[in-house]
Amino acid sequence: MLIGLSVLGAMGKMGKNILALAANQSNYKVVMGTSRKCSERPTLQKIANMDINMTSSAKLAIHASDITIDVSSKDTILYHLEYAKQSLKPIVIGTTGHSIEIQKKIEDTAQYIPIFYTPNFSPGIALLLQLVEFIKTSGFCENCCVDIIETHHIHKKDLPSGTAIALAKATDKEIAEDATTKNKSSQVRIHAIRSGEVIGEHQVIFEYGNEQIKLTHQAHSRDVFAQGALAAAAFLIDKKPGLYSNINNSLI
Repeated sequence: MLIGLSVLGAMGKMGKNILALAANQSNYKVVMGTSRKCSERPTLQKIANMDINMTSSAKLAIHASDITIDVSSKDTILYHLEYAKQSLKPIVIGTTGHSIEIQKKIEDTAQYIPIFYTPNFSPGIALLLQLVEFIKTSGFCENCCVDIIETHHIHKKDLPSGTAIALAKATDKEIAEDATTKNKSSQVRIHAIRSGEVIGEHQVIFEYGNEQIKLTHQAHSRDVFAQGALAAAAFLIDKKPGLYSNINNSLI
């Protein structure tokens, strides 16, 4: 099955990675990409060594494709959800840092169309979340002091990362408002670092008495996220309306 794909935020780092990988996969045809720098009228531009119809109109791009991957900006998500709902097209959301209100809107829209929403497309992060869930259910985590350390490049806007928040929620502990305060077994502290061009590193540390469990995930290339986004699109294309994620639906 050939999937017609639009990528919102096609000129960003993640967007370019998705386009480059999609170009080498026989089941995808890139229909359109978006960028604020473009005009509304679609024009051919060379991105990731391929000619792509580029537009500033997310509405046009969503309507023109079978499925859309949104890696643009969290500020425009409400518009994109509405366009996808109007066209009854599935959408993969790759933007993070959304408020509780926006997350509720995503859940509401998923009653009408299939939506894939995740803080991180990496299969390794999905496994890391499952490991944290396992430690929580084992009872070991109950009296532990938990710290999460996340490191990303200096250009990343949301702080802490959506992945770090998801990991914290998986411990079933309250997130400490101030990570510099004394650690408590009832809370989880998140430490966010922005340094250089680090693609992404997440570390979950469980401290209990004279023991420590340390779980670490490092992303060595953005390709892991781009491949995960394309896998999410292929997974979503024939699904019924609903909210899907790589946390509950294996894409490994």
